[in-house]
Amino acid sequence: MQKKQSSKQDNYQRFLEVANKYRTWLPVNRNGWWIKFSTYDFDNILLVIVSQFTGQTIIRYFHDEDEAVEFINYVCESDPNFDLV
Repeated sequence: MQKKQSSKQDNYQRFLEVANKYRTWLPVNRNGWWIKFSTYDFDNILLVIVSQFTGQTIIRYFHDEDEAVEFINYVCESDPNFDLV
């Protein structure tokens, strides 16, 4: 019984560590694309982009902020009515 109690505490501690390092912002709509931006530990960037017209979903993970910004600009310049290749 004691082992389960310790495991629950370890899981809760891990959850708190992740929650304190994880930041997310509300989705933004740009040119027919919904963009959701999240960071973990200030170095890891997760983008979730969804076309408001087709429902196409793009999920990308970046280590470099400049690459993430370039990708966001590329997607925003693309037509949300057609799938990106």
